[in-house]
Amino acid sequence: MTTPTADLPPAADQTPNTEPNRARRRSGRMRVLAVVAAVVVGIAFAFLAIRTVGPHLYAGTVLQGDTPAPALEGLVRADGSSVDLADYEGDVLMVFFGYANCPDVCPTTMATAAQAMDSLSAEDRDRTRLLMVSVDPSRDTAEYLETFTSFFHPNFSGATGPVEAIDSAASQYGIFYQLGEGEDYTVDHTASLMGIAPDGVLRIVWPPEVTAEQLAGDIAELLG
Repeated sequence: MTTPTADLPPAADQTPNTEPNRARRRSGRMRVLAVVAAVVVGIAFAFLAIRTVGPHLYAGTVLQGDTPAPALEGLVRADGSSVDLADYEGDVLMVFFGYANCPDVCPTTMATAAQAMDSLSAEDRDRTRLLMVSVDPSRDTAEYLETFTSFFHPNFSGATGPVEAIDSAASQYGIFYQLGEGEDYTVDHTASLMGIAPDGVLRIVWPPEVTAEQLAGDIAELLG
C-alpha cells in the first residue's frame, strides 16, 4: 500500500537580504562625503577671509617711522615751477631717478609704472603721480624730460636742475649715479622706485624687478 504524500511547499530562499546593509553603507558614505565637503568649503572660506582681512604684503621694502620725505630743493618742472612735495599731499608719489636717453632700465620702469596705473581704479589713478628726477641734466632739459615722461602716462612728469641740486636729492634718497664717457655716454644709476605716501612720508622702496601687478597693489594699499 502506497502512502500518499502531500505536496510540500517550496523551500524558502535562504539567501540573506543584503539590500538594507547596502543602503546603510551608502548612507554612511554619503554622510562622510558631506562632512569632507563641509570641511573643504570651510577651509576655503577661511583662506579667503585671511587673504581679505590679513595684512598686505608689500612687494618693496617698507620704511619705518614718520619722517617726511626729503625735499627736492632746487629742482624744476617743465613749466619752470619749483618742485614742492606739498603739492602731492594726499596722493601717492612715485619718485624715480633716471634719464631720457637711458637704453633699458628707465623705459622699462616707466612702462611698468604705467601698466600699474592702468590697473588702478579711476579714483586711485587720479591720486597717483610719478616724478622722474634726471641724473643727466646736461642732456635732459625740463621740456625734453616732460615729453619723455608724459609719453608713458599723463600723470608722469619730470624734474631737473643744477648738478648740485640733483646730487643733494640723490644723496638724500640713497641714489648712486655716475656719468659715463664719450659723446653717447650712458649713466650708471640706482634703479629703485620710491613711494611717498599721501601723508608725505617716504614709505616704500621698490626693486627694479617689481611687477605692475605688485606695484598697483602696493599703491592701492598706500592710498587706503
